[in-house]
Amino acid sequence: MYPHVKLKEKWIQDQITSEAVEWSKSFGEFLQQDDSRNRGTKPLTTSQIRKFFGELKRIQADPEKYKEEIPMLKAKLAYAVGRDKNNRGQSSSKIDKLYEELETGLDAIRPEHLKEDVIRFVKLIESIVAFHKFYGGK
Repeated sequence: MYPHVKLKEKWIQDQITSEAVEWSKSFGEFLQQDDSRNRGTKPLTTSQIRKFFGELKRIQADPEKYKEEIPMLKAKLAYAVGRDKNNRGQSSSKIDKLYEELETGLDAIRPEHLKEDVIRFVKLIESIVAFHKFYGGK
């Protein structure tokens, strides 16, 4: 499924489907795979994903109060990607892939449906975290 299927806006704006769960399963598995032996990237660590998830859960508690922080999550993820780069400018882990997918999700959150969209987005992230851990994420 991943990388051939990317996060779809409709999963955040309409409903989470079984396709969305299958995507999160394949994406969570991908994020924990160690490709470093073939000059690829190391798996995403639990702490890398948890930092973002913690911020998102805080926003979910009161989306209206923290609505201006939602777009800033992109900047926080971008910072994590920048910190992860090696001296050749390449990511050493899969944080850049997380950034690419979650950027789409953050862009799908609509101000007029803020609470519902945030709830669905959080559920997708929870699913990614669960499958990442299930497949051996550390």
